[in-house]
Amino acid sequence: MKKKLTALISIIVMIVAAIYFIDDYLELGVVEQIERQFDSEEPTINTSNLRDRYLLNEDYELTVECEDNVDSTCKVEILDIFKTDVLGEHTIEIKAVDKAGNVSSYHYTYNVIENADGSMYIPVGYYDGIDGLEGDQLKNALHHIIKDHIEYPYTDDDTDIWDILREADEDPNNENNILGFYTGLSIPKDCQDTINPPDFCQMEAYGEVKTVEWNREHIWSKSRGDFSDDNDTAHNDAHHLVAAERVMNSTKNNRFFEDCFDGDDENIEDRGYGNTTCNVWEFEPRDEVKGDVARMIFYMAVRYESDILDLEVINDPEEDKSLKLPVYGDIDDLLRWHIEDPVSEQEIKRNEVIFSYQENRNPFIDLPDLVELIWGTAEDYN
Repeated sequence: MKKKLTALISIIVMIVAAIYFIDDYLELGVVEQIERQFDSEEPTINTSNLRDRYLLNEDYELTVECEDNVDSTCKVEILDIFKTDVLGEHTIEIKAVDKAGNVSSYHYTYNVIENADGSMYIPVGYYDGIDGLEGDQLKNALHHIIKDHIEYPYTDDDTDIWDILREADEDPNNENNILGFYTGLSIPKDCQDTINPPDFCQMEAYGEVKTVEWNREHIWSKSRGDFSDDNDTAHNDAHHLVAAERVMNSTKNNRFFEDCFDGDDENIEDRGYGNTTCNVWEFEPRDEVKGDVARMIFYMAVRYESDILDLEVINDPEEDKSLKLPVYGDIDDLLRWHIEDPVSEQEIKRNEVIFSYQENRNPFIDLPDLVELIWGTAEDYN
């Protein structure tokens, strides 16, 4: 009896040991190894973030990722030297290898150019499908490309619109300041719509020393379409939100954009820093940002093209401009400003910053010619 009991205990001990052994063995990847015996699929190289162009001597670190069909584990190797110190076209080979030894390769061709333009930052394939389109077809295609972006809260303890604007509208000559959109004033970032402004918010503005603060300006005024709720996607879209000095922000209010010196205007009033108001309720910004304004307005009209909110750019509306209708103008002036004030490097940088958060782009900064393909020219509305 004693021998039988000893033998039974030994069998139980062996079974338990076998269970632990099998469990450990599985943890070491037996299942994975079995899967890999039948894995003949090459890993996929992610090319979506690769650019077509880089600036001469641009300090850029090329990073490429890959995906494997079994466990998403693979290794990328850039076989050639990525360089931006020589103008012209370059091609390098990128290789990806998974744990089963499957190899894929991609020949990446890019150009090094001397002068910046918005299109150089477009990820490969971002605007696929728009070639040959114009008018409403092009507008609809762009809408489907840029809609469904990542939304950030207007105000929050985590990343919010304040944080995005601090980066997007940073003074290139002073990382601690923003540039006021309408005034061009360099304002400390911490003079951000405060209740008790610190002493360093005292600066010269409007011909005197005064407290200067900045807040968030909706280029497409939030009442023009009645998306005033802080949780509304259009309300929080950073592509039409800018850092603006508080006084000039209030002056612009929800006025329509207008050329106040085209010969048909009245009640013209100089508001400082190149900004003007005229007529009953219209505003002309300084020359340096007129094109920026136009491209933001055109972006909004494409991004918000739906049954819920359908924004339209129009010319000289017959309706009372105090109504909360989803329209903005005047389109003839905006089209002219788009040409007269072409895309700047600051605007290109801004588009990149916002893309890094929202993961959508302003097509009219990337590809300015798209404006005419959709809306025509200013002369078409005269």
